Amino acid sequence: PWPATEEEADEIWRKHVKADVLQGRLDEEPLKDVKERLTKRYDWMLKDWKSLEPDEVLQRYLTAIGHAYDPHSDYMCPSEVEDFEIHHVKLQLTGIGALLRSENGYCKIEKLVPGGPAAQSKKIEPKDVIIKVAQADGEPEDVVGMRLRKVVGKIRGTKDTEVRLTIKPADGSKTKVVSLIRDVIELEDRQASAKIIDFPRDARTRRPPRALAVIQLPQYYQDSARDVRKILQRLKSEKVDGIVLDLRNNGGGILEKAVELTGLFFSRGPVVQVRNSRDAIKPHYDLDPQTVYDGPLVVLVNRQSASASEITAAALQDYGRAIIVGDQATHGKGTVQVMLSLNHPAFRNRFGSHPKNSGNLKFTAQNFYRVNGAPTQRLGVHPDIVLPSVFDYLEIGEEHLPNSMEIDEIQPSRYVRLNLVAPYLENLKKLSEARVRQDQDFAYVREDIDRFRKFQENQLLSLNESARIAETEREEARIKTRRQERQNRPMPKESVFLLTLDATNEDLPLTPLPYLTALSAEMPEENPGADSENQNDEEKNEEEEEGRKHDPHLREALNILSDYVDALAAPNSQNSSLSRSFLPKESEL
Repeated sequence: PWPATEEEADEIWRKHVKADVLQGRLDEEPLKDVKERLTKRYDWMLKDWKSLEPDEVLQRYLTAIGHAYDPHSDYMCPSEVEDFEIHHVKLQLTGIGALLRSENGYCKIEKLVPGGPAAQSKKIEPKDVIIKVAQADGEPEDVVGMRLRKVVGKIRGTKDTEVRLTIKPADGSKTKVVSLIRDVIELEDRQASAKIIDFPRDARTRRPPRALAVIQLPQYYQDSARDVRKILQRLKSEKVDGIVLDLRNNGGGILEKAVELTGLFFSRGPVVQVRNSRDAIKPHYDLDPQTVYDGPLVVLVNRQSASASEITAAALQDYGRAIIVGDQATHGKGTVQVMLSLNHPAFRNRFGSHPKNSGNLKFTAQNFYRVNGAPTQRLGVHPDIVLPSVFDYLEIGEEHLPNSMEIDEIQPSRYVRLNLVAPYLENLKKLSEARVRQDQDFAYVREDIDRFRKFQENQLLSLNESARIAETEREEARIKTRRQERQNRPMPKESVFLLTLDATNEDLPLTPLPYLTALSAEMPEENPGADSENQNDEEKNEEEEEGRKHDPHLREALNILSDYVDALAAPNSQNSSLSRSFLPKESEL
């Protein structure tokens, strides 16, 4: 609860500081270093609050007012609008190609974008610190202690213009000035991509060799439907037997792109219904008669799948076009927001001229509904096959947000079910449940759920050093036991290949990956502080484990897809044709 007095507030701070000091002691950090580090951190926190720009203060204030009515109605200051466009719409910016972070008032290079100006210069490395920024021939400006957003604003700029950075190298060598020419940087990690997994013949089940694909879509950006169309066409040419559309952690995006992308998997028909503040209901149709991919399809979701991703999952479920797999429900965001620039003519000042760049209003203007008339608001989409997940026990989801809109229903739209899932679903559920019961990684998930629920019941962190040491030792032993068990497993007998948009656009060969869940085509980096030839097996195994992220939910989605392929290919299969479509009469559009 909020402290009632200043004394109570001070006591809370005392315990927070003690917890931070204790954590440093548990990490075997000298007490002198702990004090110095924490003092710098608290000083920087205070300075950070005091150095808020006026438009950032305004953003916090107006957003708080907006949230009193609806959790998705905000005011966005100009710099926030720019970031929104970069990270959620265009997925590109003009800059140097470096990910930055703030650390105790210093702007540190976190990562370089391959092919960007910073990486191509060969003069900047991760962990280097930027201490000054200059524009072309302008005077260098000291950026130590400056808010990160402000530093980023000075480094970004117009394509083909110069920016000069004064760099303090991480290796302790002499400070240097690096001149870079800004260029357009594509945010490739936010774009659609795919992996193809070639499974060998399974001697136990006599299942023949099989190629399955996973399309990963982090969000619905401006070109998302076009990009997924290209990937689907390439996957068809690679003759994959089935596809998993991975929409986990996809927070949504542009509604029209969700409609367009969903329509890639069936012929014409309604995808979503939208109701505005005047209670006018408008179905949004996919009017393209072409079905880009008509094969077996699984959609993988979780509690973080929201908004536009829920539109796709709900429509493919209502049509009976795909098997939805994942957490007990998706996020449950069934509202539509619009962006309105405050530079719009409606906001002209009394003299008839436009004000300076004043940011945007983002506010809720519509609700959306499934084609069957049911809402996703607060309810989300309930998968056909549910897998154990810690997310189901966290307070995330629309129903936990203050002032979220209530649930209601509307009349269903006219659409034709394809019935490609219902005849096989019961058997697919049984096969999946049997696997999940036996799977060691899902046993770990269930163990994590039990631990979290116990923590939720208590919600206390001990400040007793001996108690924390015992707790830390138990946690380290648990992690070590898991790591050893996973390292002792035989590697899956499969070949994995990465398909990027660049490879799709330029018709390049697929890139081999070491694991299904590897983040890149490269193996994990070796420990830079150790001679690789002298590393012991345990060190190498730990490095390999770090590079291989275990993802039982994706693995089980592929197992379900493989069973689904078998079911559709069986002689008694009730496979329906995907060529059926429904196009309303012109007067109904």
